[in-house]
Amino acid sequence: MNRISLLLVMAATLATLSGCQSIGSEPLSSARSIYTGDNSLLYQVKKQASSPDQAMQIAAMAYQAGDLDQALYQYLRTLELDPQRYAALVWVGRIHRERGNSQLAEMAFADVLKNDSENLSALTEMGLLQLALRRQEQATQILTSAVAIDQKRFDGDALQVDSQSPLKLYNGMGVLADLRNDFTSAALYYDLSLRIDPRSALTHNSLAYSQYLAGDWPKAERLYRRGIDLAPDYKPLWRNYGLLLARDERYEEALSAFEQVGNRAEASNDVGYVCLIEGKLDIAEQFFHSAIEQSPAHYGLAWDNLRRVEQIRKIRLRGADTPLVDAVAGVPDEQ
Repeated sequence: MNRISLLLVMAATLATLSGCQSIGSEPLSSARSIYTGDNSLLYQVKKQASSPDQAMQIAAMAYQAGDLDQALYQYLRTLELDPQRYAALVWVGRIHRERGNSQLAEMAFADVLKNDSENLSALTEMGLLQLALRRQEQATQILTSAVAIDQKRFDGDALQVDSQSPLKLYNGMGVLADLRNDFTSAALYYDLSLRIDPRSALTHNSLAYSQYLAGDWPKAERLYRRGIDLAPDYKPLWRNYGLLLARDERYEEALSAFEQVGNRAEASNDVGYVCLIEGKLDIAEQFFHSAIEQSPAHYGLAWDNLRRVEQIRKIRLRGADTPLVDAVAGVPDEQ
């Protein structure tokens, strides 16, 4: 593993974290304190984990509890104890990605692949990161390579999966197929993903969204509802379900769906935004006004959208053609 890259990852993390959990150390003033000094944070972590396995276990528990700071420190501690424990560095990259630090995430995954070019977890995460960054060509190349590596374990020409296959890999391939409007291939990859985990909220959301894109809204609705039954707390399902209902002009149902991921004012703005995309300016205006009435002091976004309504009306009066706004929901999230 490239120690300089790891140092940069650690230093940047410590520099950008504010209000992180205190574990008895003084604030770090430089990256050097990560490695040296009895008062360093890493030294304090050493007291908690004396082996790579212990550090990995503590990190996993911290991540599940939502304590990303502690998880990150423990994964870094794992790497200090065992530089070849690439699974820890993959987790460092995942945490950075979740925090929006794409450059640091990419650095972590690249360090793994430099030393283990067929590391399936790192390839999958790197491909999904490229997909999230809208680098479709790079994502396709990386994820296709990952699929080829996973398939080496199976006999025959047809794609196969088992419990060891990365679910997010095949879901990501489905998303790439959707982006090409190849909904048949997308369905194949989502089916493989569901074979790995039939209860996956991620895949149910992706498959439902794929059917929505393909124009089969009744099937999309059934899939959304099935996914919500399996994972009622998975917000992307509610968000995309609300989008479908709003586009189907079932506005009260759409409001209820959007309220599962936000307050009433945000839900009203979301429904209004869908109406704005559809060119239903009068209805959009009503929902934006409703959002403002519900949260007049804190909902500037609805005011911005009202201004968009007026701008589009003026353009229409001049008889000009103009694209309205960007789509509300893009490719389903992989959280």
